[in-house]
Amino acid sequence: MNTRYLKEFLTFSREMNFSAAAKQLFITRPTLNEHIAELESELGCALVEKSKGKAALTPAGKRFVKAAETFLASWAQTVDEYQHLEENLCTVTISSTNLPWLEVILHRARRHIAENYPQKSFEIVTDNGTLATLDALKGARNDITIVGRKRFSEQPNSPRESIPDNAFIVSTEPVYLLIGEGSQLFEQEHICAHDLDGASFMLPPDIYQSYLRDEVQKEFLLKDAHIQLQTEPFEDHFEYFANDAGDAIGVVPATLVPRFGINLRTDCRIVELDDLSFITDFYAVFREGFLATENGRLLFDTMRYLATKR
Repeated sequence: MNTRYLKEFLTFSREMNFSAAAKQLFITRPTLNEHIAELESELGCALVEKSKGKAALTPAGKRFVKAAETFLASWAQTVDEYQHLEENLCTVTISSTNLPWLEVILHRARRHIAENYPQKSFEIVTDNGTLATLDALKGARNDITIVGRKRFSEQPNSPRESIPDNAFIVSTEPVYLLIGEGSQLFEQEHICAHDLDGASFMLPPDIYQSYLRDEVQKEFLLKDAHIQLQTEPFEDHFEYFANDAGDAIGVVPATLVPRFGINLRTDCRIVELDDLSFITDFYAVFREGFLATENGRLLFDTMRYLATKR
């Protein structure tokens, strides 16, 4: 149904005069007659009749005035919605990890935005594997990812590095060493950094590069401990933690201890070093191109605000 014809019909219904309505619409009277006739043909009923020599609305025509007004109002709302669709709809691709902070705060942010900006809609798409990296942000294959930065100090409240403009901290927690029952340190009650001299740390492949980047070996060397960092092609964290601990030394963030039941196992134990605090700051990092958009900035500001309120 042609919305232009509906508008012309409503103008006629107010004027009740073909010539006056046509003049107001800047069309000819025959054109107006033709358009209303097309409406009548589409509806299958007469909208206009002659009454005492004058044009008048039929009962169906009077009823159709309300229907036309409702239809045009609904259409105008639909047009307005779709004209602003690109700026109000946003698909966010995130990395799926075993650490739940990003998903939790993202869903909280989506609800917060829905309450304060009801026209906005955020669709969250999750993926794993290679998307959980900074390289995925650079390649625009991902919009947000979680990155861990290690801090080592004899004081747990050691200062952090400056936070980039496209990131904020979502969690800070200790990282425990995972000592297998085959290790000579398994029964040792207190363990210091130098006790690990000559040890090899077995790491999941997705965090191996970050341990190299944060110079973990250098920090232990300052405590007279020469350690090696190794990794194997574990499919995910579940496979890593399900692996027989043996005599290996691994790592586990505090959040994952109960998640993988490590605190209930007898073939390994978790320890904190007596003389070296091992802490990881976990950051939500936004792709800069996404952050430069209106929706990206809104999501970033909302998530960062909620992160400070947890």
